[in-house]
Amino acid sequence: MQASTPIFKIMTKQPETVSPNETMEEVRQVFEKRGFHHVPVVEGEKLVGLVSYTDYLRLVRSVFDNNQEVRSNEQVLHATIVREVMTTDLLCLSKNDTVEDALRIFKANQFHSLPVVDEYQHLVGLITTYDLMKVLERVFVGEQYPID
Repeated sequence: MQASTPIFKIMTKQPETVSPNETMEEVRQVFEKRGFHHVPVVEGEKLVGLVSYTDYLRLVRSVFDNNQEVRSNEQVLHATIVREVMTTDLLCLSKNDTVEDALRIFKANQFHSLPVVDEYQHLVGLITTYDLMKVLERVFVGEQYPID
């Protein structure tokens, strides 16, 4: 593995997505069932936003400031549309950008995930800091796992 390795070799391909018209309840289910911390928002085939676990927590806490209010939180999640919460001003990578490019962007911006898109803004993958940690583990521990 080298710094010049294209990120398509380490990114999550075909990540779970939601549409901007779904509710935050659907996002919650993705977080809980899949263990993800970032969910790309896709309209048609085009990436239009991203919802992070932090966005989700901010929504729940801003309304009730009490995680024990499960029933009330569920009502808010069913009533809030993804479009109202998602981040739309996204920095994206292309699949041929390198591991080094991703590292520099993560460091400079303190992001935890970056969508990977094609020339038409169609989502092709997602790269996270966790993906990069797995690469570093391979490099430093010397494990020779094949990269998908």
